[in-house]
Amino acid sequence: MLRMIRMLSLSAVIAVSSTVLIWNRNNFAATLPAGSESKRFVFDSTKSLENWTITGDVTIDMAKSRQGKGCSLKIGPGGKALLKLRDSDESGKIEVWISDDGTTPEDAKGRRVGPRWGLVQSDGNVLAVGILYANYLGGDEGYTATAFDGRQWYNQLFWLGVRRAPVGWHKWTFDFDPEVGLQVFHNDRQVNAVDSRKTGLKGFSSFAVWGDEDKGRKQTIWLADMSVTLGGPVKIPPMVEADPYDARALAAETTTSFPIIIHTKENATARPRLQELPLKRSVAQHGITWTFQEPVRVGRFVNGDWYVVGPVTIKALDPKPLYGSEIPKRELDRMDRERNEEHRIRNGFMLNPPASMKVAYDSGVRNWFTPSLIQKLPVTMKPGDSLVSTISMHKNLVLHAQLRNKIERGVGDSSPIRTAVVLTCVFEPQPADAFRPGFCDRQQRIYLARNLKRELLPRAVATPSIPNIQQYIRFTQRPWVGTCFFGFEEPVENMPQYGLEYGRVVGISAMLLCTDLKPEQKEPLLVNFIQVGIDLGGIILAGHPGWTGWGGHGSGRKLPIVFAGLLLGDNELANINNSFPGVSFGEDEQTAYGDCWTGAKVVFAGHSGIDAATGAGRSRGNGWGPYEHTPPSQWKQGQNTSESYRRCCTSVGWVAQALALRLMHAEKAWNHDAFFDYIDRWMYEDDTAFVKTIREATGRDHDKEWARQGQAWDAFVNEMWAKHRSMLEAPTDGWKQKHDDSYYRKAMAKTQK
Repeated sequence: MLRMIRMLSLSAVIAVSSTVLIWNRNNFAATLPAGSESKRFVFDSTKSLENWTITGDVTIDMAKSRQGKGCSLKIGPGGKALLKLRDSDESGKIEVWISDDGTTPEDAKGRRVGPRWGLVQSDGNVLAVGILYANYLGGDEGYTATAFDGRQWYNQLFWLGVRRAPVGWHKWTFDFDPEVGLQVFHNDRQVNAVDSRKTGLKGFSSFAVWGDEDKGRKQTIWLADMSVTLGGPVKIPPMVEADPYDARALAAETTTSFPIIIHTKENATARPRLQELPLKRSVAQHGITWTFQEPVRVGRFVNGDWYVVGPVTIKALDPKPLYGSEIPKRELDRMDRERNEEHRIRNGFMLNPPASMKVAYDSGVRNWFTPSLIQKLPVTMKPGDSLVSTISMHKNLVLHAQLRNKIERGVGDSSPIRTAVVLTCVFEPQPADAFRPGFCDRQQRIYLARNLKRELLPRAVATPSIPNIQQYIRFTQRPWVGTCFFGFEEPVENMPQYGLEYGRVVGISAMLLCTDLKPEQKEPLLVNFIQVGIDLGGIILAGHPGWTGWGGHGSGRKLPIVFAGLLLGDNELANINNSFPGVSFGEDEQTAYGDCWTGAKVVFAGHSGIDAATGAGRSRGNGWGPYEHTPPSQWKQGQNTSESYRRCCTSVGWVAQALALRLMHAEKAWNHDAFFDYIDRWMYEDDTAFVKTIREATGRDHDKEWARQGQAWDAFVNEMWAKHRSMLEAPTDGWKQKHDDSYYRKAMAKTQK
């Protein structure tokens, strides 16, 4: 058992030391007024320590210097030194050189605090960088930052990704900007891992350095060439948390939403003449305003999105796109800081975005940001063009996403995009019931709401837990413009941010449209959901490879496409698997017929499933491919990961999709029977004994309420399943029956490493 590390708080260090050097704090602070030039500290005599409070092994080393000149401050094991700069916690900048000789303890994985140095707040909170050891830290290889609360050095850690090698002097800079917050630099390069808001510091009043723990093989460090510049009060904007989908937000959307009527062939209106359209110099939607060079004829699609009869030149956007140095320094996140200044952008737009994993809306997008696609105003649109405009997230904003998750710019994998709107340029005025063509569809297929086959929608009796349909109308109201993956670029106020929620939202939306709600209640959701399907289908038609099985990330895209195709009478979309057999959809790639170790004849095909394009199981170097044909006693880390994702992030979000499709008798269009039988297995197979077997074989405990089979994530789906699934003609025991499993066997035989 690891020993608990007993550390004195900073205040205790000052109080108990018998070797404290007393100094005139007021006089020293007076020498460093806010905004003054930097004050340098050199350690060339004992007099150099007169403004420091020290305890333990802290001395002037006359033989150690950084560049062959001067001396240094030596901090041995157990030594501590404090330089109080002022009474208040304000901004400022400290630069210091630290010599690290690379010494490590005998056990580099044991819990141990090594040398540390950093800023101190007046209440004792600390942000220090240095060398910390634990079984999950590489203290022998690199540096860690710790937000110390006066009690526990391991309270909040930031692995810096900065190597200790080569041994010798390292320059460290703590720059507490009054508007940006704390920024840490190593050898003049910013260390982006430190999140100022998570440090707990609102400024600093002192600088401190702590020596290695005084046991075992010990390390001594040296400090030299220190400079201090004090600033004024910190003025970082407060954090704001908002839920764009709560009751208040829904009420606001309802009062401003575009009116929708049920368009049929009987009440269809004629296409308006050009002169009948309003002539406007600008139009606005969802917080974005487009201003034109000259007035232009405009109209609206059935879902409320704007179109212009082109050509047209857009001369201004509000919010204004910002580039490079136009972006306030306080708004830069870690991704921005890793890019060249000329590649930074906010509130970006893309004319005719490609149907590929490349975007240029915001430089905070991970992985998929492509600077060569950045565009600037003015932009000219011709008929056939689509313009996707965005609003970026501010750094002090936390938004609730659909159904689950909170999104904050620069934190984890969060999207930096708040909302997006599509403006379409057409050849001629459109009928009032025209759907907007897909934003990636350069052919501009125009579908009409009058042609919707609403008779395909069943009227299943809704159960008591039916959600507020207005919420799902709002979920699907704004364009789902995600052409990439992992949610890195998906606008938070438009669409779900993770595949599990993607599957839940589309499944429940389809379920609601299959209930006995009144047609006028369902029509706005029907129009929105069809539009989502048109956009997703348009992405595939334009050459997108689809959304692969990857944990929960690839779920939810196929259902809106199939649904829209069926109701629009578009066989290409309705039968998307037949139309594009190599395109990836998570639900299909992660389910297959095969002999499962539980006795079932259908399996979950793993975290990464089976590649639709090649038919090979995907290992991705982690063993994440097909695994349920093997018993838990043979599972390794990758197979355990797959089982966890089977239970947490996929199956529970698929149930509504499968039930809606069965209610619509759309299994043939879906064209992947294993998905339906897998969901029946998930809901009907008793996994009590299997959970016990897994625990005994692997040590993994899945016997938690949220991880057990027999349930969907949402109460409404569970109720609808219980009420309607057994009443359908399709047998409920297909998961027990033998099927052709050659697809699965071939996938295992050519698993991609």
